[in-house]
Amino acid sequence: MSKKWTTVIEPKVPLLRIPFGEIIKYRELVWALVKRNYEVQYKQTILGPLWLIFSLIINSGLFSFIFGYVGGFSSDGTPYFLFYMTGSVAWDFFASCFGSNTTVLLDNSYLFGKVYFPRLIMPIANVFFNMIRVGIKLIVTLLVWLFFFLNGEANMIGPRIVFLIPLGLIMAALGTAMGLIVSCNTIKYRDFSHIVGLLTTIMMYVSPVIYSTSQLPKLIQDVVYINPISSLVEAFRYCIVGNGEIHVIPLIYSTLFTLVIVMISLVQYNQTEKDFIDII
Repeated sequence: MSKKWTTVIEPKVPLLRIPFGEIIKYRELVWALVKRNYEVQYKQTILGPLWLIFSLIINSGLFSFIFGYVGGFSSDGTPYFLFYMTGSVAWDFFASCFGSNTTVLLDNSYLFGKVYFPRLIMPIANVFFNMIRVGIKLIVTLLVWLFFFLNGEANMIGPRIVFLIPLGLIMAALGTAMGLIVSCNTIKYRDFSHIVGLLTTIMMYVSPVIYSTSQLPKLIQDVVYINPISSLVEAFRYCIVGNGEIHVIPLIYSTLFTLVIVMISLVQYNQTEKDFIDII
């Protein structure tokens, strides 16, 4: 009589392995973790997710006043408020995917030590939660665009808006992969946890979030495009406002850079998950 085993111990698996089958099997856990993230972030708050809207509007207003009206930064003909809002939405999505995964192993070590489930479920749940957050911000951004469009100050959104989907996926992959690399190294070297805030700030200022690359000298543009998120933020903004331009070569570079970082993060994550509980 044949037996059906509940657990199968397998030999070594490839370091680039992504257990799609197991992730689909544990899909209910993903949504449970997304719900947990929501409750942790907005528990005992009166306004809840409305804080996302308020922070986006306040940041866009401050950027418009400081860098637009006072600093005189170029916005490529886009109303300042809409220009900075689109840049903020794109940047916040990347930064959230990055920041939420920099300590994903340490923060969930108590779960990893008690029960088995595919470890990649944790960063995947963080990405889904951030997708919900950026979805809310994107709706607000489109309403702001509609206001300026009805006043004749913004371009009509065309079919180009569908490219927000692949751009969003690339940003999510890049931010998550970078976060996982930091998380894996933080297990042994806690110094990495102190670098995250500084690295995030530096990356924002060398990204076209608060300025347009069109106002920069060619040499400075080349330096800015070394940052892989720069062309993604620029393309994200273009898909909504239609002003400026998409630089194809930097965009290809960002995509290839993301693929390489994703592979590196998978190798390191699969190596680290085997024994990080003992190290902690």
